Parts: sequence; structure tokens; C-alpha cells
Amino acid sequence: MSIRVSRHAVYLLALLGLSACLPQPVEWAEETRRRDGIVAESSVLVLDADAADGVQLVPQWTPPAWPEEPSACTATRRATRALGEEAYASWFTVRADSSVLLRVARSDDGGHTWQPAVTADSLDVGRAGCARPVPYIAADSLNGYVHLVYFLDAREGAGVFFTHTMERGALFHEPVPIVYGDRPSQAAVASRGDTVIVAYEDPNSRLPRLGLALSRVQGHIFEHRIPASDETGEARTPRVALRGTQLVVAWTATSRGGTSPRTAIRAGTLTW
Repeated sequence: MSIRVSRHAVYLLALLGLSACLPQPVEWAEETRRRDGIVAESSVLVLDADAADGVQLVPQWTPPAWPEEPSACTATRRATRALGEEAYASWFTVRADSSVLLRVARSDDGGHTWQPAVTADSLDVGRAGCARPVPYIAADSLNGYVHLVYFLDAREGAGVFFTHTMERGALFHEPVPIVYGDRPSQAAVASRGDTVIVAYEDPNSRLPRLGLALSRVQGHIFEHRIPASDETGEARTPRVALRGTQLVVAWTATSRGGTSPRTAIRAGTLTW
């Protein structure tokens, strides 16, 4: 008798085996703080020593002009500043069959004009058109590398994926799966040099929960995957910030059923 094991099952078993051999990478503070308001989908989490709880949620940067491209899903546009006057914008462009391309363009003058866009990921085979979570883009303040996390329906399976460029947007590396699962999920990314942290909505959890994927090698592989949110209520719309070994994750926390929304903030220290 033969037993067939799916690729996803092998992937998950490999992750579980790897995680069992590695020490926990984050030492969390005992208390998860909560404050009024929710995490806006257009917000960015930043560390701020002058803020009451050490962080702020600020509006994402909006460039003076956006790259123009036919069939662009304008609601999925997001932009980030990089080193100097360099900036990057990302978005999905819908194809004739309602699958999408993940597109990225670079600006060298602070977002006034844009270089021709390149395709960062072409693996989507879904039929959702523009109705999908917005990709999250962030530039590293030390090395200028640009990181993206996003949900799409790849031929190998739907899930959250990561890609990055170390070549100023000229080339994007092979996408790395963060987690497989069919439920469309938001994600965010932060980095500091070689360390890259992805916070994501777990597409497989029974109740909405967040996970964290951690890499010490610029996102080429993610050695750790751990829970990020606490066990209280539901968690959506993750954001993450990183400075040195200081790590903070924020999300919209609700009671079961999505009621009584507040912002949850969980701080930790990287132990590697």
C-alpha cells in the first residue's frame, strides 16, 4: 500500500522539525499592551522613544506622483522611501485571466518620476483580479535592500510570500514561501541589515491569529516561525518594527466575532 503525502504537508513537517531543533528566537515582554483605535491598513509601525508606549502608527508615505501602468490595481499601490532620494512603489497589475503580476518601480528623485517597472513575482494563477490584500513594501535603512511580502495564489499553493531586491530594483530574487493557506492574509515586513522579520495573518488558524517568520540571512531563508499574537480574542492587520534586537508587533485586536476593536502592542527582544 502506498501513502501519498502532499507538498504542503512535507513543507509543514520540515518546518516543525527545524523549529524543534532551534531555540526560541524572541523573548517577549510579559504584558501585551492595548490602546484605543485600530491599525489602519495604510499605516506603518515605527519605534519612537518619546511615545507613551514606545511606538507610533503613522500613515504610509505617499509619493508626489505614482508610476502609471495600464491595468494597475490602484488600490494595491504602496510606496516607501529608501536611502537618499531613492524610493520604491509596488502594486498588482491584473492580467486578462484575472491573475496578477506583482510590479515594482524605482524613483531616484523622491517619487517625482519613476524608472520603468519590473515584475517582482509572476507566479499568481488565481482569478481574484484586484480583490486581494495589498502588498507590503519596506526598504532597509542600513543596506538599502527592498523587501516585499504579499498574498497570492501560486501554482504550488496559495499563501504569503516574500521577495526582495539587493540590486536597487533591477532584479528580484526567487519568492520564498512564508506560509501556505487559502485564506487571503495581510502581512508586513521590517528589517535591519541581515535580520528580516515578517508578521502575517495565519491563513490556517481557526481564529484569526498572527505568526512571525524570522531570518538572519536577509530573507534568503526563514529559520524560525513562531506565534506573534497572544491568545486573547482575534488578531488582524499586523505591523512590525525592528531596531537592533528590539522587536515590536502591533495588530488590531478584537473580541471573538470582530467586536470591540483596539490596537495591541507586543514587544520582545531577539535572542540570537
